[in-house]
Amino acid sequence: MSEPQLNTSAAVGLAQDSTSPKKKKVWLEIIRIFAVYLVIFNHTGDYGFHYFATLGGGYRYWLFMACSALTVMNIPLFYMISGSLLMGKEESLGTVWRKRVLRYALVIVIFTFVQYLWISFRAEDGFRESFSVWEWFVTMLSENIIVPYWFLYEYLGFLVMLPLYRRMIQNLKEEEFHYLFLLYIIFTGALPIIEYIVTKWHTILNISFNIAYVTGDLLVFPALGYYLVNKPKPTWKQLAVMWGLSLLCVVYTCLMTEYKIGYAHQLSEARVGTFFKMLICIPAATVFLTVRKLFDTDDGKGITLHPGLEKLALSMGSCVFGIYLVEQIFREAFYDFGMVMVDHLPNFPATLLYCVVVLLAAYLLALVLKQIPGLKKLL
Repeated sequence: MSEPQLNTSAAVGLAQDSTSPKKKKVWLEIIRIFAVYLVIFNHTGDYGFHYFATLGGGYRYWLFMACSALTVMNIPLFYMISGSLLMGKEESLGTVWRKRVLRYALVIVIFTFVQYLWISFRAEDGFRESFSVWEWFVTMLSENIIVPYWFLYEYLGFLVMLPLYRRMIQNLKEEEFHYLFLLYIIFTGALPIIEYIVTKWHTILNISFNIAYVTGDLLVFPALGYYLVNKPKPTWKQLAVMWGLSLLCVVYTCLMTEYKIGYAHQLSEARVGTFFKMLICIPAATVFLTVRKLFDTDDGKGITLHPGLEKLALSMGSCVFGIYLVEQIFREAFYDFGMVMVDHLPNFPATLLYCVVVLLAAYLLALVLKQIPGLKKLL
């Protein structure tokens, strides 16, 4: 197999800056929108993400478990997009910190405060009793003000390490990329599963044998996105093989989840998803490549969207970060509306529709926020 063109000049031409509207790729924006929709769904609890655990068995139990297992590709997809856009760039350390790290840290400060205001406003003991600037400041530094915001801190770490990741990834050869992805599959996917089957994690690989700095999500998924966007588009035959492998990964994930439930007798949401992420790299890569195959028109092929749909995709894609920052507010505000839909529709479809409503409402707010001087550059 020939090596991908991973020299700096070629990579810069492929890694478009997401801050430049003229260079945006519609297919990447479609993936962004899909990923943030999955983020919203991941926080729907017993009415969506954890719905399968409320069922007593049957085909619906396995179907909805498979759906939940697939939705955890949201963060990997975000990192793959970042890798495809950022890894080929040449920026000084000062530029990375000024343009990316400090900007992102400012977003954390502003929106943790916004979320804290929202939490205080909804508190049972009243706004004045609940609000404390010191409590917000300490929480911002040491905890996640709301559950989804863990990703903001992780991504901030990714940006801090970005200059080093770039030097490593830009210089990897074809076989070295394959080696990196194989290490990830073995040490974050296959090995933990084997350890659980054999010893229920009572005996695991010696923790001193630590290669997590290479097999961590912050390196592997950006590297995967960079690698895939620098390769020719796959053939339909190759995609069919990948979808077959993805199906096997999902089946294996569901069987391991059921095995753990049967052994540990734990159905809580925090426990049943243990194995969901372990093999998700293959389905995530499959979705990434499928959307590229369908909607990437750089080679003269692919589906050309109607101008109105393309404009909407680019607009909504540019608001995905803002959507992520405010979606919990709308999930809570529209909760009663979601319960009404559950009363009139089957549970799972009602939850999917509820997530669409939350997505659209968050998109409209993000559009408004992007018109505010100062916020536009942050979002």
